Amino acid sequence: MKIKLTLLLLIQTFLLNAQISNKIKKMVEKIDGKYFTVIQKKDYDSIIYGELNTLFSEISKTATNDELFFLALNGNTFIRHNAATSLVYKKDKRIIDLYRYYSELPMMYKIKMSHVIQIQDMALNIRGNILTELKNYENYNFLKSKQMNHSITDFYSKEDISYYENLDSEVLKNFINEFEKIDKIFIPERLEVYKEIKDNWIDDKLQKPNDQ
Repeated sequence: MKIKLTLLLLIQTFLLNAQISNKIKKMVEKIDGKYFTVIQKKDYDSIIYGELNTLFSEISKTATNDELFFLALNGNTFIRHNAATSLVYKKDKRIIDLYRYYSELPMMYKIKMSHVIQIQDMALNIRGNILTELKNYENYNFLKSKQMNHSITDFYSKEDISYYENLDSEVLKNFINEFEKIDKIFIPERLEVYKEIKDNWIDDKLQKPNDQ
């Protein structure tokens, strides 16, 4: 099954490659140059990674979903991670294909979260982004329902309000359902971990079993 999936995605990305614009290719080349320089350094260079994030934000604004899907499978590690993240926020259904692909063929990468450098798993990061979107949506609706003396605009920008008001949470929930089907096939132990986290997630934080 792994061979079939890999061949299918390779054929799909080969066809999409012809659709990658020269403008996007040139932007990718700029990122490649900086990225291959920074990964040779022993320390995590926050300044260069900041520049890389700025460069990729331009790709995210300009690239089509087809181009982002191609990059999520064929770019360097930095580009793959960011292209997949962009597709998550665009609610592209092919994020399910990416989750399946990176569950079978795991990709690890470094990312700085606050002041800590962590090793992240591509598939788990995709799932985490979806869950974060759902949680933020729930928080928005909760705060909106509880407002008495304040307007929701006191807490959210017009862009955020428009986003959440038009968000179809069922699409996100469907992604999670599909991810769980994939986990049952390829990584069944993940489901046990998710259940343990869910059982011990209280007051918006993970509790140790003996703390309850």
